[in-house]
Parts: sequence; C-alpha cells; structure tokens
Amino acid sequence: MITLILFLAIGLLPILVREFRSSGLLMLAYWFVIAIRQGVAFVNTFFFPVPGAESDALRFHRHGELLAESGDFVLATGAKGFENFLAAVYWLFGSSKFLGSQLSILMFAISCVVLIKILRLLELSRYKVSVLLVFGTLPSIVFMGSVTLREAYQVFFFILATYFGLRMLIEKNIRVYGIFMVMSALTLAMFHNGLKYFSVCLISLFMLWNIYPSSGWLAIRKEYFLRVLVILTLILSTIFLNYFQSVDLAILSSLDHTNLWQQALNYQMNSLSVVTRATYNFPIDLSSPFTLAYTSFVLFLHYLFEPFPWHIENIYDVFASMESILRLVLIGFSFKYLCRVNGMQFRLLFLMLILFFTMSFIWAMGTTNYGTAIRHNMVSWWILAITGTPLLMESLNRIQLVSALHRCMRFLGQAKKIP
Repeated sequence: MITLILFLAIGLLPILVREFRSSGLLMLAYWFVIAIRQGVAFVNTFFFPVPGAESDALRFHRHGELLAESGDFVLATGAKGFENFLAAVYWLFGSSKFLGSQLSILMFAISCVVLIKILRLLELSRYKVSVLLVFGTLPSIVFMGSVTLREAYQVFFFILATYFGLRMLIEKNIRVYGIFMVMSALTLAMFHNGLKYFSVCLISLFMLWNIYPSSGWLAIRKEYFLRVLVILTLILSTIFLNYFQSVDLAILSSLDHTNLWQQALNYQMNSLSVVTRATYNFPIDLSSPFTLAYTSFVLFLHYLFEPFPWHIENIYDVFASMESILRLVLIGFSFKYLCRVNGMQFRLLFLMLILFFTMSFIWAMGTTNYGTAIRHNMVSWWILAITGTPLLMESLNRIQLVSALHRCMRFLGQAKKIP
C-alpha cells in the first residue's frame, strides 16, 4: 500500500509546484525522467539486477531486511546508518526492494523541484527544461539513482543545503535560511565520511560569501562574526558528542585529527588492497609539498575524467567515458558562461562552481577506481547541469537539435489528449 502511495505521490508531485504547473514542457520533462526511473526500478525488482544494483544496493537491501527482522536498530552514520534507515522503513511497512527504490526515486523527484527553484534564484529559469533533462538523463544517475543506494539522498540534501544557502545570501536571512542550510548540510554529512569534510566547507562558504559586487568577495565584517561563531560551535559540539556518546554520532569529529592528508592516504591504501580493472592505482605522495600537490592534481584528473579512451574495454566503460567527456564539456561551458555574466549572478555561479570543485577534490582524495568515482560524481552533477547547460543549449541550437526536441515533446503532449 505504501509503495503505491509513494508511486502516485512521485507522479503527482509537479502538480503541486507552481513552476511546473506554468510550463507544460517542464511537466513532460519531469514525467519523462521519472518514467525512466520507474522502469529501471521495475526491472531491477522483478526481473534482473540493473547495472549498479548488483553489489552495494543489494547489500543495503538485504542488511535492511535482516535488521528489520531482528529489530536490532542502532543510531549510526554512513553505510551503517543507511542500512538502519532502510530497516526502519521495512519494519514499519514491510520489506520490499521496490519500496526501497521508490524512496530513492522520491528523493530524486523532490530534488527536481528544488533544482527548478534554484534556477529561479540564479535567474536561469529560461533553461529549466534543458537543465532538468541534462540532470535527469545521465545514465549513472538513472540506474544508480533508482535503486537502494545512498547517492539519491546525498544529491537531495546537497541541493537542499545549497538552496537554503542561496536564499540566505539573497534575502539576508541567516536566522531562518541559515539554520535550514546548516541542518541540511549536517544531514548530508551523515551519509558518508567524505561528506563530513565537505559539509564544513559548504557551511563556511555560505556563511562568509558576499554576493554584492560593491564590496569584497568575503563578508568579513563585524556583524558576520555570528556566522563564524555558529561554525565553530558546530564543529566543537560534534567533536564533544563523538567523545562522550557511545553511538556513532560522528559528523565533523574526524576533523579533530590534524593530518587530514594522512587520513586520505590511509583510506586509499585500504581501498587499494583490492585491485580491480577500474583501479587507477595512483596514491597520494606525502614525501614533499611538490609531490603532494602533483599527485593530488593527477588524482583529481583521474577522478573527474577516468576511464580515458585508451582504458575502454567493454560497454560499461563506453558509457563511463561518455559521461567523463560530457563532464569535461560542461566544465568548459561553465567557465565560458561565467565570463558572460556579471554582478550578483556572476558571484552566485562562481560560488556554485567552487562547491563543485571542492566536493570533487574531497571525493578524489579518497577514491582509487573509476567505478566508485562514477557514483561520487553523481552527487555534484546537478551543479554542472545548471552552470554548463546554457551554453550547451546554444551549441545544440546551432544544429537545430533543441527545436527538434521541443517539437517532439509538444507532439507527445498533444498525443496524450487524443482519445
């Protein structure tokens, strides 16, 4: 019953949102990306595992089932916390792989709504249909965002934290939107160890960023010391909780270790203990500042753009390589578009790109194979969809692809009206 309710809620969600009601094309684009995911979830549940659902997604589901049967729930973060979340849902409503998939699709559906609202804040609403399609049709997001994996939740809370952060900056309301931004960022941090570090960066950037061109880039003024105090209190309190609680409540506690690079290297070494075809085997070198900078940069390039064309061996590598090429294209378009805008919009889009590269760099320092990198890149893909799509659409317009797509979607909309 709950699965059917979620299924219907996902389909009817855009009817409740003004931005979707005012645009038939946007509504069609939403239903298109949702229909793809529902098809993936149906096949994965009733026929065979889809790509990306064979290992971790199946493990999360099975562990959730076992915990639901035993009732041995614990308050935790990371993979263990996600398993306990699924277990609680299964305990309340019954165990079902399709139910787990519906929860992931629901996270994606709400992410689409928040994404469109972010476009309005960034004055990019004219690209909303294109951005939604670019965001929602990436193969890795379609397959791995429709099964019982954490990435759909990570995407949602990242988008949500960014939305509240942008509203805080634009409306100068730290008491409301600042609190919601911090809460969303902390929830994001609970899904993965790497996101603990990123959440501190996200909160700090939004607390200190200045979007008004008449003054400096950072808002270091007397009235903003409250923001710094919020960040320090947040870090110190979570470190305190980690030391004095028996459960795994660590969100920012690992920041109390001084050598973050050594932690990243240790994590890499643990990952490299299992070498696969997708492993790029390029660890961080801490022997000198130069080698640290060089190996970090090369590792960052591997994370963003592997598999390179000369590493392609099967059909999965082809899709992964195509995603890497598209990522490179959108990064280039993002910087080119940034040079066209000015004022507040320039500073907001520049902040978005800083968030993208910050998250990518943090992920890269702990990633040793492009299979994992594909999943991590899903979490920040929506930023490139926003910043790179405007010029992508201009390029496609030159060869008439966009107008052909719009005609096709209008035809589908009219076909639905024919009895």
